[in-house]
Amino acid sequence: MLISAILVALIAIGSQWWFSHVITRTWLYPIWAGFMVAVVMGDPINGMKAAAYIQLTYLGWITAGGTMPGNLMVAGVFGTALTIISGASPSLAPTFAVPFSLLGILINQAYMTINAFWVHKADKYLEQGNITGVRLMNYVPSGITSTILYGVPAFCLVYFGGDFATKALAAIPQNIIDALNVVGALMPALGIAMLLSFLAKKKIVAFFFIGYFATVYAKLDTMAITIFAACVGVLIYLFTMKKEGEEEETMAEEKKEQGKLQKKDLVKHWLLGYSSETCYNYERLQALGTTNAMVPIVRRLYKTKEEQAKALKKYTVFFNTEPSWIGTVIHGVAASMEEQAANGADIDAEDINAVRTGLMGPMAGIGDTVSQGIAYPILAGIACSLALAGNIAGPIIFEIAYKILMLGMGYAMYMMGYKQGKSAILKILSAGTLNKITEIFSIVGLMVVGNMAATRVTIKTPIAFKIGQVAINFQNILDSLLPGMLPLLATLLVWKLLNKKVKATYIIVILFVVGIIASLTGILAVAS
Repeated sequence: MLISAILVALIAIGSQWWFSHVITRTWLYPIWAGFMVAVVMGDPINGMKAAAYIQLTYLGWITAGGTMPGNLMVAGVFGTALTIISGASPSLAPTFAVPFSLLGILINQAYMTINAFWVHKADKYLEQGNITGVRLMNYVPSGITSTILYGVPAFCLVYFGGDFATKALAAIPQNIIDALNVVGALMPALGIAMLLSFLAKKKIVAFFFIGYFATVYAKLDTMAITIFAACVGVLIYLFTMKKEGEEEETMAEEKKEQGKLQKKDLVKHWLLGYSSETCYNYERLQALGTTNAMVPIVRRLYKTKEEQAKALKKYTVFFNTEPSWIGTVIHGVAASMEEQAANGADIDAEDINAVRTGLMGPMAGIGDTVSQGIAYPILAGIACSLALAGNIAGPIIFEIAYKILMLGMGYAMYMMGYKQGKSAILKILSAGTLNKITEIFSIVGLMVVGNMAATRVTIKTPIAFKIGQVAINFQNILDSLLPGMLPLLATLLVWKLLNKKVKATYIIVILFVVGIIASLTGILAVAS
């Protein structure tokens, strides 16, 4: 148990201390973080299923701009661990995870507030020309803070909480357990509805219902729906992009002077950019991590420590964007402009930061859409389907596929920014290919979401009565009208609440209350 507790603590630390997104980015998501917890605790199958149930609850929860509607890392790690040590059914995992997630918001606030102190310490080191000190400030104090706030509680939960959790679960009456299972069956409606709210533009929302109907009538599973949706997306792209492809290219690319940077400098800068959120803090967000990433560039371009420190100072200002997929293009542009400045071009700190600041928002919008709104839910949906079927390949496929896509796109965008400079941004922001590709992926995402609405909101009604000598099963009546009607209605009602600007945390409370009351009164039950 000691070894398991230590390993779970390390997972909890890494899930928040993002020392490199190359490793830790997927630790944000319950399907992978929870699976790792399950493996080190010796119960990979049940733990994997628990992680999948938690993941479905938070499928549409997007963390952007330093905001956090719920702490996904805490939900995945602590929720899975508590499910395993208590011996509870995996379907109860969301009811364990949600309270931890809400408490985790406070922990995250403390973490990001404390990290602001290390930024000021880094400023002092930079004034002294101590670049090594700056780099240490990016990694070490935030790691210690994460250990205290995340690692220690995780260790205590696993090492000391087993007996208490088991006894507490045994003391709960069976009808309350059944009610909590109904709550767990309802919770995925929130994650699906949040994702639907993010993706569902008026002209493409119909694809959600196509995915739903293809599931309930054609009995297609998530993988089949994904393949079908991808084929539909490719066809739409080919037909709608034909005219645009025939248009003459008018955008001239910048002629970039041959500089001093070597390929290995660029690769180091790109990889270190995945550590931009290591010391994430409320005051300057990614500033310290971005400064750390620029070190290989300025060390190549400038000879003295004084020159290097001066060059790095411009990157210590507030900065925040999507750091792993699309936002890497900004780092590439910054490297290009820094190189040109070192070669004598009339480019100063204000010019570089004006470009960086102006691109933060657009790149964050595009990047969050691609990564969190499209790639992640599609891959997580497939992973959850496999995991709930007992297939260990689910989370493994998620981990590998997500990293391949992230690193591939991140490197391509970085090199585009470096080679083409500011003209790369004009290409990205132009209302053409990228917008269309984003829309196509959104269509694929909506069809997968439709599938999950039909299969993962697992509620039914047990209501039955007699009229004379005829027994009437109300669920059979609903199925004859529209299979999966209750899951669909639950998802659409939650979507409606989100569109009315009801906070997700309030909706969680509503689902808890409705689920428990509906179960105790015999209105709802968990579908087999």
